[in-house]
Amino acid sequence: MKLKRLILGLSILSFFVFSCSSDDSENIGLQVTIEDQFVNLPSNVSVFFRVENNAGEGIAGLNESDFTIYENGQVISSFEATRKVQPNEQVFDYHITLLLDLSGSVLGGENLAGLKQAAKSFIDEVVPASTEASAEAIKMEIWWFDGAQNIKQLQTTSTNSNTLKEAIESITPEMSSDNSTNLYGAVIQGIEVATQNLTRTRNLNEIGSSAVVVFTDGTDQANRNTKGQALGAVASADRDISVYTIGLGGEVDENTLREIGKTSFVSAANIGELLDRFREIGDLINGRANSYYLLEYCSPKRSGSNQLTIEVSQGALIGNAKTLFDASDFNGSCSLE
Repeated sequence: MKLKRLILGLSILSFFVFSCSSDDSENIGLQVTIEDQFVNLPSNVSVFFRVENNAGEGIAGLNESDFTIYENGQVISSFEATRKVQPNEQVFDYHITLLLDLSGSVLGGENLAGLKQAAKSFIDEVVPASTEASAEAIKMEIWWFDGAQNIKQLQTTSTNSNTLKEAIESITPEMSSDNSTNLYGAVIQGIEVATQNLTRTRNLNEIGSSAVVVFTDGTDQANRNTKGQALGAVASADRDISVYTIGLGGEVDENTLREIGKTSFVSAANIGELLDRFREIGDLINGRANSYYLLEYCSPKRSGSNQLTIEVSQGALIGNAKTLFDASDFNGSCSLE
């Protein structure tokens, strides 16, 4: 179910546009962030949220028993309020932009075969099989850069891992003879691509998030943009855009890549380590992409402003988030599709 199915009837009734996080003392190991929220008559309440640990890593695989609902501080049982929790694939689009440094040092050296193997493994890690429920939720496009002014598209947006891997396999040493690296320009343009994809999703009345993954084996040599401009693009990027960087070899500037990779940065000392580093980023993206949930329930409230608390627990870890909703004109006969 796409989000636009949830917002039918928003003209009838809507949440206050207000939410707040709980005190740190109430969040022991888990952070719950409300992304969006709606109500519809007769008494349907819908909240879209994500769950992360204190390290900012997404928590995937939660089920209905991991969530407790409170209204005005009182637990609302499943008998009082019919409910369901759906994972992200039914309400969410996650778009990955993979940016590969294919300057001469990569294409003309011994690292190309290793890079292709690592990139294909990364695709297998983050792009679901066509038989999985999330097959249409997570998609990827591939771009590459050398010293030229603009990044170049290797593969348009696809949810098919075989199509994406075939594009990686098509990389040849003849693609570029440019030994320069326009790293800063690639970062800026990659974020622009992610922003456009996010805007397109939102214009369809759907919720989305984007990830930019940048691989390089060197530093910026083209001098087309400054480090400050690249970091400015990262800092000003939409909050739903995460940025990951992967560095290979001893010529990368790890401090710079760590600054650019605001979500995570990993480095491989040699080509033999690159496969594991791509998989490491893949694991992080998988967790983040699958850490979004939709809670829908039938509220027993029938009037006034009410506080909703969503509590999430995973073993000894616990966290919650609070928001307000207006139950004016709520009545019975609520049902969930």
